[in-house]
Amino acid sequence: MRPLRLAASASHKERRLAELLAQASAGATDLQDVVDDAQLLGSLELAGFRVSWEDVRASRRGGDAPLAVVRLRRAQRTLPRDAALGPAELLALARAVSGDDADFRRRDLVREQGPPPAPPEFVPSRLLTLGEWIDGPSGRELAPAQAGALVLARILEILPFEEGNGRVARLAASHVMVRAGAREPILVGADAPRLEAVLQSAFRLETEPLAALLAEASERALDVMIQTLQSGREL
Repeated sequence: MRPLRLAASASHKERRLAELLAQASAGATDLQDVVDDAQLLGSLELAGFRVSWEDVRASRRGGDAPLAVVRLRRAQRTLPRDAALGPAELLALARAVSGDDADFRRRDLVREQGPPPAPPEFVPSRLLTLGEWIDGPSGRELAPAQAGALVLARILEILPFEEGNGRVARLAASHVMVRAGAREPILVGADAPRLEAVLQSAFRLETEPLAALLAEASERALDVMIQTLQSGREL
């Protein structure tokens, strides 16, 4: 794979963010919270849930919120920043997303497009192989978006869980990208057609289009933070 470099627009936004942070008051909004919430809302949109920004922000304040919001927020907090990414970690994400009784898939699935999902008896071993590779020397040579693309595509190829595979895969991709020094990717509902197309390419081992989408999604975190600081209020 060719290395992905920080785009000129992203470099400019990083400088603009630094300028705004230098000017911000001590009471400025916690930008990481806003980024996490934007990522949470976008992932739920992609999963087909009808939730609002107000639902997401209410859940952060401890108010009433849909169960899907509460669970995905719990999942966002499940893995330490430097955690490995193996079967146990992915299962922990799935249990946070879908409920504590979630487990690896035990039945065969059929996919209309793309490669067949892994036979259930091979799910743990294939996740183990993925984790060992991404955490090994070859995986560490990848740019953050390339690593995220590999993780996202491979988990969705395997389909290790009965439900929540998309949410788990997006969290796992975000985890490896952040661990490698990138911003959290914010994928949203409007990305669905492009995401489906680049995933089909990734299933054919053409992961650069998916990596490009994740790099753009990571740059959105800068947009969210800049907009928050410029507005002087919560989004």
